[in-house]
Amino acid sequence: MTNSSPYLYVGYYCNNNCVFCSEADDEYLEHLKNKSLDEIKKELTVIRKNYDFVSVMGREPTIRPDIFKIINFARRLKFRQLGITTNGRLLSIPSFTRTILKSGVNQVGVSLSGATAATHDKQTLVPDSFKQTIAGIKNVLKYKQPGVSLLVNLPMNRINYHQLKRELKLLTDLGVREINILNIAPLSRRSRSKKIIMPMAKLGSYVFKTLKDNGYLDRENLKILLVEFPPCSLPREGRKYFFPCLEKNNAKVRIPLCHRCPYTGICDGVLDSYLRLYGTADLNLN
Repeated sequence: MTNSSPYLYVGYYCNNNCVFCSEADDEYLEHLKNKSLDEIKKELTVIRKNYDFVSVMGREPTIRPDIFKIINFARRLKFRQLGITTNGRLLSIPSFTRTILKSGVNQVGVSLSGATAATHDKQTLVPDSFKQTIAGIKNVLKYKQPGVSLLVNLPMNRINYHQLKRELKLLTDLGVREINILNIAPLSRRSRSKKIIMPMAKLGSYVFKTLKDNGYLDRENLKILLVEFPPCSLPREGRKYFFPCLEKNNAKVRIPLCHRCPYTGICDGVLDSYLRLYGTADLNLN
């Protein structure tokens, strides 16, 4: 078992059914079986040889019956940072949240897909999932110790991007201080659609303008990253907020702009599946 990234995928099942999911209906993932606990332990051991941090993911790790055994094993490996990425629904149960936080997890990442139940639930295809996710975020904020990080991920797509301003206000009013704004990857059959995926430069420009015009980039106690927005999809002044995914993707290719881009050392290029949707016309380094 090899692992070239600090992201540990512990399973391929989920209690949501998001319309934009890049890990659902995929020609590769749909043929994989859920990993055994022994397989996961071996993978964690390999990760620890290369990284001092790990994020437990995929697709929804909290629904595994042995999730606490996984976390406890990772804790014994003495990772500096032990994170879990979740849709947050089970965190709406206070006892579950307290147990997660006492287990050694020191970063919790929760995904939120809109500022309202109508928009969020339309994407997850699960009634009341918004209510549960918000309750989960509140529980983490309530029970976490000062050294524990709560990170909220906002996956941007054509359905929800217009609610970004409202999402930011909702989260910061709750007390969230770390936010990742994610550019959805068209990696699965359901996500490879112009009904879901937007032209990256249009989305990148909108996201950065929303952040700048509403003062979110000037807040000293707020950390915001633009994840998987290639620099050529962002305005010049927004490129310093670009954050590349640490998980390498062989489906990314170099485009002509890459040959004169100062970010080629940290940016792996553009997904071929995106290029088949929109090409490179909207991308620039001006």
